Amino acid sequence: MPNVTSKKQAILVRCPDCGDTQSYQPTYTQHLRLLRTAQATDPFLGLELWYNAPYKDHTLWAYNYQHLEYLEQYIEAKLRERNNRRYTTMVEKLPQFIKSAKNREALLKVIQKLKHK
Repeated sequence: MPNVTSKKQAILVRCPDCGDTQSYQPTYTQHLRLLRTAQATDPFLGLELWYNAPYKDHTLWAYNYQHLEYLEQYIEAKLRERNNRRYTTMVEKLPQFIKSAKNREALLKVIQKLKHK
């Protein structure tokens, strides 16, 4: 929720398909903090991620199975094209050890182990 300056008692929500409008009471929550660590932990709760494994001096981690599959597809791709340069993507923020072609085979083996964990 971006910088809410005043709390509303009710908000009107309109269905884009049928046009029906309903009134809802919003709930407001405040996030105490977002944990920023280099470890394989959940950024909100600080719990260790299920999909994480050591690789050389690094840790390969994923938030969930879909994230792990996305990393697998990126790592096994022989040609990594970037079509749209207007936005920063997750791929651009990946650590260099994941992007490096020399680590491809070993990282894919680690991912297979994580998938069968």
